[in-house]
Amino acid sequence: MGDAMLQGAALTIGALIAVAVVVWIARRPQRGVLLLAALTPLHGLLDIAPVPGVAAAWKEGLVALTLLCAFLRRGRRRSWPPVHIPYWPAIVVFVAFGLVSAVLTYGPFGLVGAKVTFFYLALLVILWFAPFDARDRDNLVSILMGMCVLVGLVGIAQQIVGPGELVRLGYQFGQQIRTSGPLFRTFSTFNQPFGFGLYVMLALLVGGAVALAEPRRRRNRVFLCLWPVMAVVMATSVVRAAIVGLVVGVVWLAVIRFRSILAPLGVLVVGAAAAFPLLPKSATSVFFSSSSLGQRGAGWSDIISSIMVHPFGRGLGSSGAAADRISTAQGDSTTAVTASAGGTIQTGSSNYQPDNYYIKTLLELGPIGLWVFLALIVTALIWCVRSSRTLPDRDGALALGVSASIVAAMVASLVATYFEIFPMDVHFWLLLGVVGCATAQQASRSVRSHSDPVEAGSRPISANF
Repeated sequence: MGDAMLQGAALTIGALIAVAVVVWIARRPQRGVLLLAALTPLHGLLDIAPVPGVAAAWKEGLVALTLLCAFLRRGRRRSWPPVHIPYWPAIVVFVAFGLVSAVLTYGPFGLVGAKVTFFYLALLVILWFAPFDARDRDNLVSILMGMCVLVGLVGIAQQIVGPGELVRLGYQFGQQIRTSGPLFRTFSTFNQPFGFGLYVMLALLVGGAVALAEPRRRRNRVFLCLWPVMAVVMATSVVRAAIVGLVVGVVWLAVIRFRSILAPLGVLVVGAAAAFPLLPKSATSVFFSSSSLGQRGAGWSDIISSIMVHPFGRGLGSSGAAADRISTAQGDSTTAVTASAGGTIQTGSSNYQPDNYYIKTLLELGPIGLWVFLALIVTALIWCVRSSRTLPDRDGALALGVSASIVAAMVASLVATYFEIFPMDVHFWLLLGVVGCATAQQASRSVRSHSDPVEAGSRPISANF
């Protein structure tokens, strides 16, 4: 009786909280997007939380709710708004090509695989109907900085307590808990080290760019002081894609705008090179494995050869996480496991798990699909760099940070399926949409200042990209 009363009370409290959140988002849909950005790094905690499995769908539910609220509260416009994102034709072609490929290959089940690739494009639609203003964009940066520090502190705690204590909490070896040689790989509040390492990489680049542009602000000053600590904690995840991506992203920021960090960066590189020989050989070999690259090359060559047989690819969803979802939807009894360094299928696995997003795209969509994807990424990168030079300082730094994250993602995709790793898929589209909001606001102000300079400051800002 007592347990039933406690469960009933918990359900009642949960229902009241859910209703309050729905009302809160309905009044201003931008809050739903900010809430998504704040909660995605904590998704891995569901693995040890006493909640039903359906709770894992909270992120899709939140996106759907926010999209509905944004559509219902959209402002009335006299004409269709101009598009300020030059990469949108590539998005349309990429989505259309992928959907046709998935449906032709798997029928209705192909939509399950397409969801893995395209679902979070809905964030661009949400921001179309309910764009971020300057305060929203600043709050998003604060969330990135704050969550980066939080997951970093949790990562430090994990290294202190060790894997044994984490097992007692409910985590499992081979799933959340992983090792590389003698090193325990930090995963923090994520379900695997990969998401943790790549998320911290992104937050350090975007947050670091904004902080460097306005270093006297207290929030930025604290983040810059903690930046090296978070970078070291990120390295304990032993995700080479994140480490290399961070280095390339920082160099990008230094070359494009913040040349003052070149000297400290050089000192850090020299210091790291001097200290590296002092580390145990068993630890350093984890980061530099000669067999890993050879295995990758062998796996990639086999895939490239298969393109001669499937010039339009094997179909979207034929590999990676999308293939696992399709197999589950079809009731396939076999299960897939993460591939080895070469991306080969291991014993007991039914689906190929690539370790390179370009190879994955080439395998599934062929050369045409890969070309469209590259066109999308490169166009978005160029647009962000140009926006960083035309937007005001704070928004310009944000756009530059986003461009650095894109460069890092392009590098990381060489050794990881970056755009299939949660929450990197969420933040990629979210950050592009936020830059679109900033450029639209700036363009709207520019047009009004030329047409009616007297009243330019009194009219509401356009809500379009």
